[in-house]
Amino acid sequence: MRLAVVGAYGAGKTTLITAAGRATALPSAHGSPMRDPTRGAAKSLEETTEAELVQLVVRRYAERLLAEARHPRGFLSDGSLLHEWVYATVRLAVGLHPADHVPYEAVGSSSGPYQDVLSHIGHEALHQAMCGYDAFVHLPVEFPLNDAVAPVSERFRALSDRLLLDTLDGAGAIVHTLTGTPDERLAALIPLALPQHH
Repeated sequence: MRLAVVGAYGAGKTTLITAAGRATALPSAHGSPMRDPTRGAAKSLEETTEAELVQLVVRRYAERLLAEARHPRGFLSDGSLLHEWVYATVRLAVGLHPADHVPYEAVGSSSGPYQDVLSHIGHEALHQAMCGYDAFVHLPVEFPLNDAVAPVSERFRALSDRLLLDTLDGAGAIVHTLTGTPDERLAALIPLALPQHH
């Protein structure tokens, strides 16, 4: 089974993937951290330019494709081929810390050369995602971030989550939403990851 575990920043994807890997013996697939855009001096994600952000999206997309291709018999993807595209699309449209009143429509109405490039990358990422995954497991935002300094606002998380779900819904993707405690999410994921045992 090829499952992509998706959701906004801090939704619990890595925690669930780690526990599910132990419980199912399915390998996990990850991209590298979103940093060092020029492969030179270290640079924080918040400091990246628009061009560097697009470069990082392409790099992470390629890394994830390769990581998933290593496991043709099944895997759990920490995020998906759409993950970085969603992040970059929302960031370029409204920034990392949009105010609570910023409407969802602001994400789709943003325009510019980098937004246009990202839009086309998104079409390719969605096509590959629909071919590469048997299903998506969505973790909604159920609790606030615990970071001392939050890298994104709660509104950013909400906008990202909606863009992801709207994109998957528009493509007719199979999406299973898991809620509750980490143990409850894991219990719901196992029969999806190992359907022959259910």
